[in-house]
Amino acid sequence: MLKARSVVKAAIGAALLTLVTVMVTLLALMFSTGSDDVGERKAFFGSLVFETVDKANGATSITTGVDNPVPIIALFLVLTIILTMAQIIYRGLKQRRDQLLNEMPGN
Repeated sequence: MLKARSVVKAAIGAALLTLVTVMVTLLALMFSTGSDDVGERKAFFGSLVFETVDKANGATSITTGVDNPVPIIALFLVLTIILTMAQIIYRGLKQRRDQLLNEMPGN
């Protein structure tokens, strides 16, 4: 039960970190586009797209979204593994610390 809870916590953290990464990347794409740039721009290994199109009436149309979800899913899985390993290492170090404190003379 404890390991399943650790994986769920890690997955939630990884999902939040993945969403933040996607949002920051899309915002960077949006603000790095100059006023004269018209066309499609991709980022994050081609998974995120930001496209501007000039309309006939002088307006500019903006489209943004996910073109290929595989890099985003890979990021989520890697972050989940890293966060799970960090929790396991922390728990092991904490147990070792408690063991050493209990073995000290005077306790």
